[in-house]
Amino acid sequence: MSFLKDRDVMLVTMHQKEKVIKPLLEEQLGCRLHVNQFDTDQFGTFTREIGRQDSQLETARKKANMVIQLSNLHVGIASEGTFGFHPLAPIPWNTELVLLKDYERNIELQGYYEGIDTNFNHTVVQNYSSALQFVNEVGFPDHHVILRPDDEHSSVILKNIADESSLQEAFTYCLNKSTNRQVFIETDMRAYANPTRMKNIEMATRKLIEQANSLCPKCETPGFRVVRKVPGRLCEQCHSPTKQIVRHIHACSTCHYQLTEYLDPDVYASPAYCDFCNP
Repeated sequence: MSFLKDRDVMLVTMHQKEKVIKPLLEEQLGCRLHVNQFDTDQFGTFTREIGRQDSQLETARKKANMVIQLSNLHVGIASEGTFGFHPLAPIPWNTELVLLKDYERNIELQGYYEGIDTNFNHTVVQNYSSALQFVNEVGFPDHHVILRPDDEHSSVILKNIADESSLQEAFTYCLNKSTNRQVFIETDMRAYANPTRMKNIEMATRKLIEQANSLCPKCETPGFRVVRKVPGRLCEQCHSPTKQIVRHIHACSTCHYQLTEYLDPDVYASPAYCDFCNP
C-alpha cells in the first residue's frame, strides 16, 4: 500500500501543472491532491525578470516548503524545470524535477526527466515575415511566445502571445519601441504555455511515482534508488576497463542501506568504447 494512501497533499504551482501531476498521483498513489496557486515566480522566472538564486533542487524544495506555511498539510509537491544545452552537443536540453516532501515522515522523493524534447529557442528579427517563420518552427500557437524590443535584456516584455493577431500586435509594438529596429522573440517555457514541457513534467511525475513505489529492502522506506553508476565493463578485445556502466549502487536515504546491482557481468563491452582499442 502506498504511504500516501488517503492522505491530503498540496501542489504549489501557478502555471497549471496540476493538469498532469494531479491525475497521476491520485490514481497511482491514492492521495488527494490540492492546489495552491502561490506566486512561485518569486523563486525565479524563465524570462529573467527575477533570477533564480538556487539550484533546481533547492528551488523545488523551497516551493514544497511553502505548503507548511500555507496550510496544515504535511506533504508538499513542487516542480522545477531548467533549460539549456546538452553538455556534449549544442542541442537544447530540458531537465524536469517533480519533488515530494513528507514532513511528517521525513521523506523526500525526486522524480527527474531530461532530454532533447523541447522547443526552447530564441531569435532576433527585423520584419514580421521572419517572426512568423520562427514561431511556426517552434510550434506556435499551441506553444506560446514572448516578445521584447531590441534584445533579451529589454525590460519591456510581452507575454501570453497565443494567436496570430496578438503576435502581430506585439511585434508592431516592440518594433516601434526598439532603438535598433529589432524584435527579440523567445519560446514561452511556462508549463501552461508549452505543451511539450508539460509532457516532460508528466514523465518526471511518473519517475516520482516509481520512487514512491521503490521501498528499501531493509527499512521499507520509499525512495530506494540508484545513487551511483559505476563504469568498468571490460573490453571484449583487450579486457581493459571501459567507461561503460557495469553496476548500479542503490541506497536508502533513511537507514543508509546499500545494494549493488551488477548489470550483465558476463557481457563484454565493444572495443569501440575502449580507450585503448579505440583511442
